[in-house]
Amino acid sequence: MQPGIQFSVLGPVRLHRQGVEEAAGQPRQCAVLASLLLRAGRPVSLSTLVEDVWGDEAPPSAVGSVRTYVYRLRQALSEQSDSFVRLVDGGYLLHIKPEDLDLNRFKQTSAKAREARSSGDLALAADLLSQSLGMWNGVALAGVPGPYASMQRGVLSELRLACAEEQLACEVARGRYAEAAAELSALLVEHPLRESVCGLLMTALYGAGRQSEALTIYHTTSHLLRQRLGVNPSPELQQVHERILSGRFQLPRGDSRPIIGRNPTTPQALAQLPAALPSLVGREKEQEQLERLADDAEATSSVAICVVGGMAGVGKTAFATATAHRLAERFPDGQLFADLYSAEAEPRDPAGVLADFLQALGVPPEVIPETTQARGLMFRGLLANRRVLVVLDNAWNTDQLKDLLPGSPGSMALVTSRVQLHALVASYQALPLTLLPLSQADARSFLARRLGAARTAAEPEAVDRIIECTSRLPLALANVAASAAYRPQMHLTSLADEYTASGCSVLDAFTSEEDPVLDVRASIARSYRLLDPEAASLFRALGAWPGTMFAASDAANMVPQSEERVRQTLPRLIHAHLVSEVGPGRYSWNQLVAAFAAEQAAAQSRLATAFQASGPELGLYGRE
Repeated sequence: MQPGIQFSVLGPVRLHRQGVEEAAGQPRQCAVLASLLLRAGRPVSLSTLVEDVWGDEAPPSAVGSVRTYVYRLRQALSEQSDSFVRLVDGGYLLHIKPEDLDLNRFKQTSAKAREARSSGDLALAADLLSQSLGMWNGVALAGVPGPYASMQRGVLSELRLACAEEQLACEVARGRYAEAAAELSALLVEHPLRESVCGLLMTALYGAGRQSEALTIYHTTSHLLRQRLGVNPSPELQQVHERILSGRFQLPRGDSRPIIGRNPTTPQALAQLPAALPSLVGREKEQEQLERLADDAEATSSVAICVVGGMAGVGKTAFATATAHRLAERFPDGQLFADLYSAEAEPRDPAGVLADFLQALGVPPEVIPETTQARGLMFRGLLANRRVLVVLDNAWNTDQLKDLLPGSPGSMALVTSRVQLHALVASYQALPLTLLPLSQADARSFLARRLGAARTAAEPEAVDRIIECTSRLPLALANVAASAAYRPQMHLTSLADEYTASGCSVLDAFTSEEDPVLDVRASIARSYRLLDPEAASLFRALGAWPGTMFAASDAANMVPQSEERVRQTLPRLIHAHLVSEVGPGRYSWNQLVAAFAAEQAAAQSRLATAFQASGPELGLYGRE
């Protein structure tokens, strides 16, 4: 034979003699040639060739067949060729010039393309990669039998796919979005789980002004990944999605690297939790419940939601904040916090809360949508595949919350409210957690931690008197502790005398001019303002009841209404956490709440008396 024989494996195995294509023999002979070609320059034992062609099912005649195939190949190549098969100890060695195999030419051209790309010459890189892809003539090793050829087909197919991706990445980086999108769409159909292709296609679609299609492609691929592989999209693909969704996407302009290979600008860390208390007393069981809820959500790939309720001043916000800090490590993507009451003590519009959250997530203000629903969709999209803890304090109702809840598995929403959120529990399977006033022992521990164990141990009777007048309410206890801390020389007995002095309202001791949030009366008043007129009237009437326990029949005796009507009204007091149901037809309320009800009844009576006293004058003026 004359010099000039070349070989191809990027398609059917073929010989090319002086530019003329020739078959390489029957399929098993092609398998032997492929095995020698892909190991060119290295000896291949006879047993290896047998295994490459037949695997574990080699017949007794396999060794003789391989020797026959090699003999025919040596005859086809001849000694005059630059390519020849040489017999070595126990096997064979194929000698060829590297450039005579199309696979080697493919690799060499691809390497030149990568060098051009690294130097910023995207046009040359794209051209060289196109040349590399042009060397393929179908599926590599097409029709070649045997386990070795099957394995190598997978390896070579991956090389071809990577080259196609790189070529299209160059086109995207050159700004040829529409053309690249068309080819990438076809490539993603062939490889629907290929995240790098998905990321490139999203980039090309976005560059071509087709943002909605880019987002649709992401959600489709995400669904397939979870459904078929049970995994979430890679961080790189999530970054492309987030940047498109937030409008922060920087399209490549002559950069030699594909967009999915970059690390986007990381938004400010989501660490919005208020400062946690140094210690939280008496809430260990409730905190354990929330930890189990978070564990269950992670195990079942669901969103954990808990609504913390309880009467005014029971410490809902302090509990939620302290527990959120305790759970923070379980949510590595950050924590968001929002107070859902405005400075004017009015419920905040969820659209405004969402705007704050979106900006915290890195969305520029000019990109934030107008409507609450659209903001909610963007918010949940940005949290997709993140594990985030969202703390929503002082929720007004479920409608205020529905667009503020995360939607991604593994995330958690911790909600506090001074009303019972039945719709949240029913519709979202939220865990209702109602905080009660502290036990006597926990109240003592509360004061001991704030004032020092030695000081409280020295006057145990005074401590018990203080606890009694506070009704074991954490907010009232905190007020007492603050007052005592500023008067370290004062005996607690004298302090207890001040709090229990006759002629003073028990609530007067727990006022705060500095911060209305710390004022027990003001806190109860916020719950009272939630009542409708009929429920408010019953609440005030109960202020005349001498104890903290009463029956529905007792409440009916306090108002000019039937017991049946009173039973219908009491749930509205329970809903606002002003009254608790302790048994069928049996109710209780806190001593401080009862004192507030008595104050409101007295104020209403004075108002009525003043109105009656001014009635004749008003009537006279009216006649004039």
